[in-house]
Amino acid sequence: MGQMPSRLGYQPTMGTELSELEERICSTDAGAIMSIQAIYVPADDFTDPSAVHTFSHLSASIVLSRKKASEGLYPAIDPLQSNSKMTTSSIIGMRHYRLAQEIRQTLAQYAELKDIISMLGLEQLSQEDRNVVARARLLERFLTQPFFTTEHFIGLKGKFVSLADALDGCERILLDEFKDYKESDLYMIGTIEEAINKKIMQGSS
Repeated sequence: MGQMPSRLGYQPTMGTELSELEERICSTDAGAIMSIQAIYVPADDFTDPSAVHTFSHLSASIVLSRKKASEGLYPAIDPLQSNSKMTTSSIIGMRHYRLAQEIRQTLAQYAELKDIISMLGLEQLSQEDRNVVARARLLERFLTQPFFTTEHFIGLKGKFVSLADALDGCERILLDEFKDYKESDLYMIGTIEEAINKKIMQGSS
């Protein structure tokens, strides 16, 4: 924007100037303009004024997490920070919407329980909370996916996963169909059927 950065904060007109820029991206009778923006969030602080003003104009956001990356969960997307205004039952369908809400609720409960687990251990949780933790951890691993661009580095073949297969796998995890599976069985796979096949192969060996 041609503005000199300030040591003490942002210019007071930042919100207005950013709005003028973002509101040029719109749909008209002649066509539509789509913008895919890469946004750096200073110090991962989502309350930073630049991040708050920018995200308020976006219809969807995919938030990459350093913590997810450090845990080896790729793509390192934070499902709780990411969102879309199009995630409504009228647009994506009732089943997809319901599963999205259940997944977010499960992961949010797990996030709240992490402090208790770190201080007192998993054994101090109720059975219901332990079930939530188990589901959340299986979901986190199932939502990983090997990339075609990293085949040479990790030795795993990249995979495409259809929306239908992703929803089917998440639904079956939420129904505790895989509660007896190891977390590693669901890590870096494509469809949920691969976890079943992996366990069968382990059993036969």
